[in-house]
Amino acid sequence: MTEVTPLDLLSSARALKHRVFLARRDSERRTEAARLRSDPVFRAQYTAAENGLDVPPLQHHPGPWAIAMVRNEADVIETAVRHLVRQGVDNLLIVDNLSEDDTPQVLARLANEFPQLHVGTDNEPAYYQSAKMTRLADLVSAAGARWIIPFDADELWFAPHGRLVDALAASGTPVRRAHLYNLFPTLDGKQWRLDTARHFDDKVAFRPWEGAVVAMGNHEVSRPGSRDVDGLRILHMPWRSFEQFARKTRIGAAAVAKADLDDGEAYHWRWLGSASEDDLRRVWRRLLAGEAVASAAWYPRGTLRPIEGVPPLSWADVQRLLQAGSPGDDAPTR
Repeated sequence: MTEVTPLDLLSSARALKHRVFLARRDSERRTEAARLRSDPVFRAQYTAAENGLDVPPLQHHPGPWAIAMVRNEADVIETAVRHLVRQGVDNLLIVDNLSEDDTPQVLARLANEFPQLHVGTDNEPAYYQSAKMTRLADLVSAAGARWIIPFDADELWFAPHGRLVDALAASGTPVRRAHLYNLFPTLDGKQWRLDTARHFDDKVAFRPWEGAVVAMGNHEVSRPGSRDVDGLRILHMPWRSFEQFARKTRIGAAAVAKADLDDGEAYHWRWLGSASEDDLRRVWRRLLAGEAVASAAWYPRGTLRPIEGVPPLSWADVQRLLQAGSPGDDAPTR
C-alpha cells in the first residue's frame, strides 16, 4: 500500500481548490452570458443587427471560421483575407456595413476567387458592434464552426509558430487570447513601422458555445472555459493615411451617436469625431512622430522599427524585428 505523505495531501487539497475555483469562474461566465443575452438593450441591438443583415446561405464546414464587419476598408481587406487563407482559415463570413469606397467590389472579386468566402451586407448604421459580431458568431456556429476568429479588416492574425489553423486545432483551451502589436506609417506613407510595445488590450478567438457573447471590439467573449494567456498574435494597422484617419473618425463618431452607448464606450470615436480638421492634422502628426495621444486609442507606445516592404508574412519575421536594436532602445523613432 502506497503511503500518503503530508505533501501528497497538500497537493491534493490545492488541486481540489483549483477545480472549485475554475468551476465557480465558469458558473460566473455562464451567468454573465445569460445576463447579457437577456438584457433589453442588448436584445434590441441584436434584433436590429439581425434585421439589418443580409447574409447568403453558409456552407457547412466543421473547421475554423473568421468573421468580420467592415466599412471603407478597400485598402486593407484583400491583404487580411489573403493572409487568413494562407494561415489555413479559408472559411470566412464578412459583411459590409454601408461602405462608400470600393470595399464591396473588392469583396465580390475575392468571393469569386475563394468560394468559401461568404459576403453579406449590414444595413444597420448604428454602432452595435458587440451585437453584430455575436450574430455573425451565431451564424457560423450553426454552420459547424469549430473555432471562431472575430477579426477586423486592418488585422493580420498569426500563431507564434506555424500556421494559425494548426495552433487552433492543437489548442487545449476553448478561448485563445491574441496579443496585439500596432503598425504605423511614416509621415509620407511610404513605409510601415512596427511599435515594439505590445498593446494593452488583447483580442480573442474561441470555440463556439451556445449563448456566447462577443464583447465590444472583439477583446473578450462571455463563455465558460479557460483562457490561453499566451496564445496568438496580431499585427494591427489602425491608421494608414490622414484621409483614412479623418474619415474613419467621422464615420465612427456618427455610428456611436446612433447607438446611444454609455459614455465610457468608444470614447476615442467621440473625442476624435468632435475635433476640427486642424486638430485632427495635429493629432496625426503627433501620432506619426511617436507621441502618446491617449484619446486616439491607437498610438505608439514603444520603439518604432521600420519594416522593409510589405508587412511580414510570419510571426518569426515579426519576432526578429521585436528583438532587434540595442538594450534600452526604447525611445520612439521619428
